[in-house]
Amino acid sequence: MASQILLRYVASSAAKTGRLCLTGRTSTLRQWYTAPVHKLDKYSPEIVESDWYSWWQQRGLFDPKKVDNASNADEFSMLLPPPNVTGVLHIGHALTLSIQDAIARWNRMHGRSVNWIPGTDHAGISMQTVVEKKLERETGKTRHDLGRQAFIDKVWEWKHEHGDRIKQQTKSLGASLNWNEEYFTMDPRHSQLVRDAFIRLYDDGLIYRSTKMVSWSCALQSVISDIEVDKIPTEGRTLIEVPGTKAKVEFGVLHMVEFPIVDPAPHGPLSVRVETTRPETMLGDVALAICSRDDRYKGLEGKYVVHPLLAREIPIIHDDDLVNPEFGTGVITPAHDENDYACAQRHGLLVVPVFGPAGTVVDNPHFSDYIGKSRWETRRKVISDLKDTSAYLGSRDAETSVVSKCSRSGDIIEPMLMPQWYLRCSEMAKTADDLVQRGNVSLIPKRQQATWHSWLTETEDWCVSRQLWWGHRIPVYHVRWEGSITVDSWVAATSEEQARAKALNKLSAGEKDLLVSTTEGGAVCTVTQDEDVLDTWFSSGLLPLLAFNHASNSKMSSLDPDTCAQGPSKASLSTVLETGQDILFFWVARMTMLCTYFAQIPPFSTVLLHPMVRDAQGRKMSKSLGNVIDPMDVINGAELSKLQDTLRRGYLSGQELKRGTKELAKMYPNGFQQFGADALRFTLLLYTQQTQQINMSLDGVRASYHFCNKLWNTFRFIHMHADKLEIHTDHVDQNSNKQWFADINDRELTVFDRALLSRLHGMLHTYHSAMEAYRLAAAAEAVRVFVQRDLCDRYIEICKLSLFGNQNATNQVSIAD
Repeated sequence: MASQILLRYVASSAAKTGRLCLTGRTSTLRQWYTAPVHKLDKYSPEIVESDWYSWWQQRGLFDPKKVDNASNADEFSMLLPPPNVTGVLHIGHALTLSIQDAIARWNRMHGRSVNWIPGTDHAGISMQTVVEKKLERETGKTRHDLGRQAFIDKVWEWKHEHGDRIKQQTKSLGASLNWNEEYFTMDPRHSQLVRDAFIRLYDDGLIYRSTKMVSWSCALQSVISDIEVDKIPTEGRTLIEVPGTKAKVEFGVLHMVEFPIVDPAPHGPLSVRVETTRPETMLGDVALAICSRDDRYKGLEGKYVVHPLLAREIPIIHDDDLVNPEFGTGVITPAHDENDYACAQRHGLLVVPVFGPAGTVVDNPHFSDYIGKSRWETRRKVISDLKDTSAYLGSRDAETSVVSKCSRSGDIIEPMLMPQWYLRCSEMAKTADDLVQRGNVSLIPKRQQATWHSWLTETEDWCVSRQLWWGHRIPVYHVRWEGSITVDSWVAATSEEQARAKALNKLSAGEKDLLVSTTEGGAVCTVTQDEDVLDTWFSSGLLPLLAFNHASNSKMSSLDPDTCAQGPSKASLSTVLETGQDILFFWVARMTMLCTYFAQIPPFSTVLLHPMVRDAQGRKMSKSLGNVIDPMDVINGAELSKLQDTLRRGYLSGQELKRGTKELAKMYPNGFQQFGADALRFTLLLYTQQTQQINMSLDGVRASYHFCNKLWNTFRFIHMHADKLEIHTDHVDQNSNKQWFADINDRELTVFDRALLSRLHGMLHTYHSAMEAYRLAAAAEAVRVFVQRDLCDRYIEICKLSLFGNQNATNQVSIAD
């Protein structure tokens, strides 16, 4: 006859802890508090999960333990990658939270002091765009109508009204974060850190100003980072919707144009044919390049061709680095093409900009008929004008091409030469690479080391400036002294007064004498702060210094070189960073470079990278495809109409909305069932076994929901038959410190009890080994198999026979659902 002792153990454990959650929520196993227990006839995740978070927070279970003289092994610290303050929780956030929460709770259950710190990013471009659209919609005004400070005040108003939305969604997932240390990347502490870091880097000669080719968003009128550029491959003629245009714009087409040769050689070619996908930039052509190995154009170098639009001569040059002999020729437009600009630098060619920051033709007397026109209007007029001169030879589909699109605005990226601020990265990148190669920082999975090494050995200087109003304004000032001579300089400073003093110290003795000798009281000094703000990746790259660098006695992190030189007491500022592999370079590598430069130790010792989450068919999740899975809809449930309403509130075009709505109805005709947070979290942990990309399906969540239901019914079964099990759950000693197995008599154990204990021992060994190696999918699968197969399907069924006899066993509560 099977023993009931183990069932008593399970029941008493449940009474003491209140709830067994396989995603790691039970962090109170050794603390006998009275926990919320819901006695329901049917499993309801909404009710079961409703009051746990407040219960956890009221008891301070997420706060790090205060341990004097604790060793590094007793402490565990981790930073939550900050979501945008403008955003809502998406499936990538849910994956990160599920993984990090399991790791944090596992470390707490091992007695470590865990400090898992949350925060939000000020999201420069996103936030400014959201508030600008709101302002225009409600008042019809632009930010320029308000002025800089008034607009920034409006942004802060939006943040105070809506900024906690993603925080509440994070809590609904059960993330055990230390909210006492919550930060916002524009709060005073972080702003001071960012300002001090920039000034230190500038004074150390690592930040400089230069004019280079950048990715420019005409809609935002700002430089954007590479991660904010979507590369759209095209094969042949492709029509793409562009903001501000009524009709779609054509891409993927090569336009053929004839350039007449000046004084052609006898029996030689009379003209050179050029093919371009961007006829609108022809206004800025300054040369025509050919390959020296191309026999078709022998003898043409040094000659000139007549530009068919501008009716002026431009030189023919050899440039084998630029021109592919198979392609033929290329006109050089240095102001709007990175390769052309490099060619112009090699040959000393003039740079003629065609488009200004707004994406319209600049005021140039040679462009009289085009001034003020958009890029797409200019394209149409250029083609029309070329046809009038008979220089246009037609068009053909380009075999392959790539269109760069701004992910924030949907606008087409315009390469432009712009003066920007840059951070020299070569030495810091080498340090970051060495940390991984030497094993001071471990990357998981290990194959990412090759990507890390490749990026950091080929990295270019980082453009850290953005042409926005919302963000950390760059602390650099232009100081001009005007007297008998004029002296201009840039200095990094905390104020105009400090900037003036620094600029004065930079003057030579001779310059000071000339300026002081100026009549009527000396030279005039004007001090103007740069209008730009810093790239948000710069501020987020300093986060570990804010959260974990307590080298100084104050709570404020110190960047003072003398403080850093005293020597760190730990191997890294924090223990683990877990994030998506898609931002390995944009955030993780830059964080390593910046934090190591200032703290002299890396920001973390282990980097755990998860893959991108895609839909069940492996497609990137996109609203226009209708395949986006909102975690809150999975948790709370959502009818099809709600899913479609969410699409309508977005910024999709009519065609995209139609396609997305149709796809939603096809994939989710009945909407989303209410699965609860536990089922979603457990599913995401199981999905981490897919190391290349995660193909997300609701079928997996449904399976986890049934698993949670089975677990619920297991405890319901025990509570229903508490009397026969001799369990009195209402009178469990909450202050008992006895070991759970202390009252089990080995002699009373049956072969079934021993078999279950053996399985439990094996599962725990597998679980802990997997968690130590950050193989969370293996850990979750071990728990699932034990609970479902060994505990429920076998042991509980055998115990039914013991409790009720074979005849009545089938009449009892079934837990096989």
